[in-house]
Amino acid sequence: MTAFLSRLKISSKNQTVLLEGRCDKNTVAGSLLLEERIKGNDLFIPRDLRIPCKMKHGVFRADFDLSLLSDLESSTDLWDCYFVGEGEKQNIVFSQKGEDKYPASTGCLSIVFYKNASLNLSISVRKNGANGASLHTMAGNSGIYQLSGELAGINRRSFQHAYLAIRRRDNKNSIQYKYETTLPLVFHSDHHWAVSIHKQSVFPDSSIAHEEVWDLFVKLENDSNDCSLYLPLRNKATFDDDYSVIDRNVFYQAKFYINKKGCIGLWVKRIPRYFELKNLTFDDDGQLNVLCKRLQHEKIIGARLEISTEKWTERFSGFSLEGSVEEGMTATRLTFPAGHLNALYKIEKDDRFMVMIRIEDLMTRVQTWMPLFIDGEPVIRTRKLDLTQELAAAVKLTRQRGMDVIIADRVSTTFHHKGPVNLAILGTCYTRGAFNSSPYFNPGYKEKYTITFTQFHSSIPSLMSRPVSFPENFFDDKKPIEKDYLACDFEKLFFDRLSETKADYFLFDLYPDAVRDLVVYDDQHMITGSFYLRNRAFLQSLAGKARFISHDDEKEFLNYWCPAADAFADKIVQFFPQERIVLQKARMINRYFDKNHQIKYFDDQLDLVKRSNMYFQFMESYLLHRLPHIHTIDLNHYGYIGRFDHPYGQSTNHYEPDYYRKLIQELDKIVTGQDQTENSRKN
Repeated sequence: MTAFLSRLKISSKNQTVLLEGRCDKNTVAGSLLLEERIKGNDLFIPRDLRIPCKMKHGVFRADFDLSLLSDLESSTDLWDCYFVGEGEKQNIVFSQKGEDKYPASTGCLSIVFYKNASLNLSISVRKNGANGASLHTMAGNSGIYQLSGELAGINRRSFQHAYLAIRRRDNKNSIQYKYETTLPLVFHSDHHWAVSIHKQSVFPDSSIAHEEVWDLFVKLENDSNDCSLYLPLRNKATFDDDYSVIDRNVFYQAKFYINKKGCIGLWVKRIPRYFELKNLTFDDDGQLNVLCKRLQHEKIIGARLEISTEKWTERFSGFSLEGSVEEGMTATRLTFPAGHLNALYKIEKDDRFMVMIRIEDLMTRVQTWMPLFIDGEPVIRTRKLDLTQELAAAVKLTRQRGMDVIIADRVSTTFHHKGPVNLAILGTCYTRGAFNSSPYFNPGYKEKYTITFTQFHSSIPSLMSRPVSFPENFFDDKKPIEKDYLACDFEKLFFDRLSETKADYFLFDLYPDAVRDLVVYDDQHMITGSFYLRNRAFLQSLAGKARFISHDDEKEFLNYWCPAADAFADKIVQFFPQERIVLQKARMINRYFDKNHQIKYFDDQLDLVKRSNMYFQFMESYLLHRLPHIHTIDLNHYGYIGRFDHPYGQSTNHYEPDYYRKLIQELDKIVTGQDQTENSRKN
């Protein structure tokens, strides 16, 4: 049966809603049921709200307060509305007449009652995006800036406090704010505000990073709840700020700027220190020796070789090879055991290692890490350093990047493997998707590879934890293969099944680790928060029994992941030598080709893409530190994006066909190269 919406009235003054509808005339008792929709990437226990209805001759009526919907648990909460009468849950169908949307506002939140795609009643709750803050004037003198601006679309008097909030992100790619400085706003009217800010006061201490970003907001809040409303400060002023040295750390400078969204921010960059290079050699012991002229006001107190990668947050620091520093009267000698690179990393052609120095200002005693910048671009006359029969290291200097150690690859891949390769896969669409005979993927892959085992969407912490009883009754709607994947994840059958396969190689990716939540029953029992778990009854059954660990909490998530990765690294080599393990370096994408072959963006997924790709990179580096001799496949520099007609749907995780074909080609190279190496050892 179905119920019909006949009237919806919102009282902005009283913050209440009146909802009336029609149902079966024989219904004598009923209630309005609001079910929180399971959406987004992270898991949660969906909430249910039941509101008693008054019944009369087939008409139900519910009155409720908008505050029932004010407990916002994500950027947007969605609720689907049902009428429950005589124990039967019924959709509430919008009438053909009237509006499709009924908006309301509670100050912090924008609430919309709307007609969903199925023509039924739903509710959207989100931070109030109709509000806005703009900067009208900005004048600076001696580092002190006078700002004035306006609030639009919001009643300022409904909030007890108003501030200018300057919030720090670790770099331009980060989406998380780690710290904020607040300054009280002075209002000259209900909408016009002013504030004075000293640029130097923004920075709490000397812990400053190159390209860290501070975004400016108007922050509104009340004492009675923790619902703070942050309004990005959009620029309508004319100003041109200059960089100024930061007093707390003289190795950095900052200036106010306008970002790509037209909002005000504070941009930080390092002030390079350039050294005169006196000598550069690789010696017979595999040491890289760098001799530089000393600077007058700074000295080098530490050195290391650090893998050159994309920008990470402070938590995601890479692995490094420590060097030594020897101070002379006029010069400083840096020594790095570069010959150890191959033992610490799985290195490939074009890998870069930055020569990093820890430098101290002799007057302020402030220290920081930065690349070793060389004055000019002197000609490098030193030889290459042979690392293996296939790999060598060379030094490259640029004024912009500093000094890098570059890896050269001389592996021949002329040998061809005989017969199909037996392959075991722990992965997702990034890897397993390539082994598909449909035209979109690789129709002829079975001539080269036989998939002897697949475990889909299981994370390393889940694999390395203790078994959890699989509640099969919650997943009766799943296909048999999907239930099998779930049972393997719950009951920890992965290594038992892996031992039964006759796989020659093990291929895996880290999507479940970098993207999906952990469902933690206790420190010894956990499962992967895969999309297979998006079952309302199952998630609600976890209340009081388990909790969800999201990637938004970097510290807690990595406290579970890193020990599990250590255990996994020790375990997997009991089944395969490192040389027969292949890690596919997966990344989320933010673009796709539409049906007209125009490039479009996943605009609502950009923050998730950034967060996930930082985790991908950290986790891959962590495992490569533990398993330095495994092979890797990295397709990210080819620039592949998604496509609208992917057989499994358009997604940030689904690529165009060439991606999957290139993956097979790269795996071919690994297999033939490994065969060549093993055959040469036999001979």
